Amino acid sequence: MNRPLMPHPDDEQELDDQLPQEQQFFILGGSLFSIGFIVIAFGLGWALDVSPLTNLNWNWTDLLIGVLAALPMFLFFLLSVTLPVQAFQKIKQFLLDELGPRIVNGSILELFILCIFIGLGEELLFRGVLQSWSTQFGVVFAIVLTNMIFGILHSITRLYVIVATLMGVYLSLLLVLFTPQNLLIPITTHTVYDFLCFLMIIHLYRKQQATE
Repeated sequence: MNRPLMPHPDDEQELDDQLPQEQQFFILGGSLFSIGFIVIAFGLGWALDVSPLTNLNWNWTDLLIGVLAALPMFLFFLLSVTLPVQAFQKIKQFLLDELGPRIVNGSILELFILCIFIGLGEELLFRGVLQSWSTQFGVVFAIVLTNMIFGILHSITRLYVIVATLMGVYLSLLLVLFTPQNLLIPITTHTVYDFLCFLMIIHLYRKQQATE
């Protein structure tokens, strides 16, 4: 009878060493990818004669509005991961499988910095350039066009495309419904929402690991 092979201590140590490296790679890679969005935003803005920074102004009140505006989005996320709906559960499991191992032991500060880069990069490109440029054809057209592209580029499942599109519309409305317009609001909302989602994914992943 063959005896089961026992893992060698050196193999376990190698796996333990690989996890932090993978997490650092994810955070660094995600940050660089988001910085790429910022570069694209300025390049596309130059081509379209639209500055991504036109509607970006520092304002404590708008910063607070952005933080509070993230809460409805996060509540929807909480609802979606708890509903016994197969399509939502598929998205949840994808996030746990793909993000869980990469962020579970990551530094909270590093994750927050990554979220800042994500929020800044995507909002400068989509709301700062695409929406601002396409507003010349009408505000509704600008919001629809911008967020159709936004949703498609977040293509994980069909439902996720729809959800991302609707969340993009929400972020677009945060820009146009306040006077004067300030891109700081959707940037802050996007950043805080992503950060809260990362924290929840870490919690759910640890809970899943504990039951396995």
